[in-house]
Amino acid sequence: MLNTKQETIQEKLQDIYRVIKVENIEDITKQVTGKVLGRKQFLDNLVTYMIGNCYQLIEHYQLTTSEDYNVSYVLQALSDEEPETLRDTEFLLEWAISKLAYAFGLDPNKLKEVK
Repeated sequence: MLNTKQETIQEKLQDIYRVIKVENIEDITKQVTGKVLGRKQFLDNLVTYMIGNCYQLIEHYQLTTSEDYNVSYVLQALSDEEPETLRDTEFLLEWAISKLAYAFGLDPNKLKEVK
């Protein structure tokens, strides 16, 4: 059974994973913003969002030493990497989701079953 912190983090990670898997992101961003935003550019923005999400986890939750270490590790990796290809960016985001899931005792495979 998941505690409140785990449930909240699980929902956030599932939402992020859903966004990564959206096929027609270009059409959606054009409808929402009125601007054409390529998939790579959109996912690069999602990496920035994930960095902010890591900061929120550190600031708003009482993290155990292990959780804090893992969140900081993901934060550092997201901040240091500059993926060149779309596939690299997708891999980085999926890795970050899996690493954060493990850090909070969640099953990353279960997170990725969302539709």
